[in-house]
Amino acid sequence: MNTDVLDFWIGNFNSEEDFYEFVEEDENFYLEEESDEKYVSKFAESQDTIWLDHDFVEYGFDDRNIGLYEKFSEYSFAEQWLPILINRINELNLNMNINSIIFLNKQVPKPVSVENDFFSLVYIGGIEYSA
Repeated sequence: MNTDVLDFWIGNFNSEEDFYEFVEEDENFYLEEESDEKYVSKFAESQDTIWLDHDFVEYGFDDRNIGLYEKFSEYSFAEQWLPILINRINELNLNMNINSIIFLNKQVPKPVSVENDFFSLVYIGGIEYSA
């Protein structure tokens, strides 16, 4: 059984449109010559990482007034990481309505939390899972 680590961010975005604009790949990234000033997505830019393999990035937005288990239980390997994630969120005592999640295999060398007028995104850390 192989084990790996996923990095997790949870957040609150003003709108679903803002979230997907932030996390999805910029198609123009692949049309331009390689540049150290162009990022594959706004999320990648927020993490100071030029390129992420989006085949290994999972994310979603859910603004319904339901529990975190209900919001996030359908994601890959959720039965393994979701209880740990919720414990960490509770330990951090975050005072925000969580409506978004981003997680990926270890592609970001120095993961950070990010906040601006449109969103709050909190890095929760790595969680081990079995593939």
